[in-house]
Amino acid sequence: MTGIAWVDVFVIIGIVGTGVALLWKAVAGLMVKVRRLSHFLDDWNGEAARPGVPYRPGFPERVAVIEQELRPNHGSSLRDAVDRLERGVRRVEDGLTTHLEQHRLSAGPIVNVTTTQATDSYAGDGHQQGAAASE
Repeated sequence: MTGIAWVDVFVIIGIVGTGVALLWKAVAGLMVKVRRLSHFLDDWNGEAARPGVPYRPGFPERVAVIEQELRPNHGSSLRDAVDRLERGVRRVEDGLTTHLEQHRLSAGPIVNVTTTQATDSYAGDGHQQGAAASE
């Protein structure tokens, strides 16, 4: 190396220290990725109940629960609730349409009404009605 013992010792320590630091950085980065993968797998598979922490169902179980809500089951699913609302809205729409149609038929033809301006004076009070009042 350099021929000076104490300089050679510091050079070797520097090289080894740099290698250890680079290795540590790589391992720490890898550990972050492994921890994220571990958390994902825990979420996917679910976790059993333990003291102070309730049971957490896994992803397939949660999707199965959602799928059950999207299929009719004679009253208690979300699909059944949406179907009931749709039938109710349709019933209201049909009733309103019938009601409006009855009014339209009973009203007869629509007549245009025009107004005329009267020029008669009121009962002697000096006021005039219509176009004569603006003169």
